Amino acid sequence: MAIVGHWSSLTEAQKLVQSELLRGIVEEVIEEGQLLPRLPIFQIDSKSILYNRESTLPTAAFYDINEQLPWNADVEYATQVEVELKRVVRQDVLDQFMRDTYKNPNDYRQVVLSEMNKGCMRTIEDKIIYGDITYTSSKEFDGLHAFAALNCTGGVSDGVLDIDEGGALSLANMRALMDNCKVGYNGMPSNNVFWLMGHQIGRRIDAMVQEAGIASYAGPYNVNFGINDVGRRVTFFDGLPIVRSDYLVAEQADTGRGSNVRAKYSSGTRNYSIFLCRLGQVMEGGLCLAFGGAGAGPGEFFTFRDFPDLENYDAEGLRLKAYTALALGSTKSLGRIHDITDAAPTA
Repeated sequence: MAIVGHWSSLTEAQKLVQSELLRGIVEEVIEEGQLLPRLPIFQIDSKSILYNRESTLPTAAFYDINEQLPWNADVEYATQVEVELKRVVRQDVLDQFMRDTYKNPNDYRQVVLSEMNKGCMRTIEDKIIYGDITYTSSKEFDGLHAFAALNCTGGVSDGVLDIDEGGALSLANMRALMDNCKVGYNGMPSNNVFWLMGHQIGRRIDAMVQEAGIASYAGPYNVNFGINDVGRRVTFFDGLPIVRSDYLVAEQADTGRGSNVRAKYSSGTRNYSIFLCRLGQVMEGGLCLAFGGAGAGPGEFFTFRDFPDLENYDAEGLRLKAYTALALGSTKSLGRIHDITDAAPTA
């Protein structure tokens, strides 16, 4: 037996001391690429919003002197778009005994509220990308993948706004997507346009410039680097920043087709998608977040309700809720390249 002095064992000596528990929770689930702080808010006081997109526009013609001029009626609109607000809720029971006594050193109630808020925000961030009314649940809203599939006839990749890569990322497809999405159209500034991708593809783009080289030659200056407002490096492709998102994850093959429009990886080859997004209000044709209720934006996104005394329980009830949905004005404000493999990009 080890000699520990006055005590018969180290176990006995340790009965006289205790560890110090630090206040608060150390953040371990750290994620980048949140879209909620970036998305413009479109606040409404109804259950949904309806809007029309252009389809058939009027045309003019040339006529000779004294030629009879016809009356025309040929303007048509695309299928009317409806975005319905969906309710996102989390509620927890807080035992009053724990609330009133578990205070050394943490405020138990504050810890619960903080974790509820973070969990709800993470759920919405995931649905902004992978939400799907048709193939997942009618209770949630459509996300970027669902919108990209809806933008194509029959949900099949069209090679214009939705490109099936089927291999290593092609920079030519990124350029085509920029042209097809009409970046900065109608004189609108392009500083609200960005690429959204996971870290795997972002690393591949960095590496082709910094150390690995590109699979085939592409001229200089197509990829460059800058510094954001907090001093971190940002990668740009043809002048548009790349936002790396932890919420855009590995996916199954044929992500862009039918019931696989939002299939996360489960087996086989890991595939990835990237998006070209243009933010703005719906009537500007942009991508934004429809929002209903008393909140004013991401900083006050959830409405909090407290139930001080739950019937038949010595407990308090905590509820966070939001009425929200993603809205896409023009189809030209969102483009997707999917089924990208983790390989060196090509020209």
